Amino acid sequence: MRKEKGEAQRAAFPGQQFPLPGADPEIQRMLGEALAPYLSSQPPEDVFDAISERLREYWRQENKRKNLLGEGFEDVLAAVLGSAGGAGLSARTRTSIAEIPGFYAPGPKDKSTKVDIVVEHASWSRPALVNVKWSIRADREDQLWDDFKEYVRFDRDHRGFDHYLITNEFDPARLNAVCDRREANSYVFKQVVHITTDGLLAAYGPALVVDDGADTGRRMGESSVERVRLQVHQGRLVSLSEWLVALGTQTL
Repeated sequence: MRKEKGEAQRAAFPGQQFPLPGADPEIQRMLGEALAPYLSSQPPEDVFDAISERLREYWRQENKRKNLLGEGFEDVLAAVLGSAGGAGLSARTRTSIAEIPGFYAPGPKDKSTKVDIVVEHASWSRPALVNVKWSIRADREDQLWDDFKEYVRFDRDHRGFDHYLITNEFDPARLNAVCDRREANSYVFKQVVHITTDGLLAAYGPALVVDDGADTGRRMGESSVERVRLQVHQGRLVSLSEWLVALGTQTL
């Protein structure tokens, strides 16, 4: 149906050689070059078109799967917060900044700004905003900073807000980057929350130095792995269980 519709639209512009839906010259070129040593002749163009369409469908489904996994992670965390965070604590997922007390609604030309998890408590004067990333790739780091700047821009009451990141990232360089990130001499994240810091440190193996309390910062931060140990030691990187306990007794 899609191909027939494309052919009908092309017929109105004879001689223009507009591409058909599903055609992708770049994919055709890459496949042709890769397969050339193994084929006596190039496959017909419609074969490349069919392969291109199947590849695009695969990529679409894969992106949907990743989005579903990310949203599932957020939903599980929100359920945990609601049940284990103590009386009066509630959590909402994928909430528009316009629906959070104390924040402006984005204008008609602004992009839609949503917060992964908004945590609220009956005794708090403002909610906590939580970014959720199972892993932290380079593009996700950029997204985290962009999200933070949007939250600041829409902070109507200028009361500030507590901002957290929950992740299961194990790469030490990426964890250090989010723990150390600052804007205007303040940390972007009040704390970075790891699903299990015990599991993280166990995966890294034995510590390279013994923490005897003397000159700890210099000695514990000699490598990216040891730097993560220091983040845990200083409370910049905390486990989910620790964070849940602290939230229940926190006053905002």
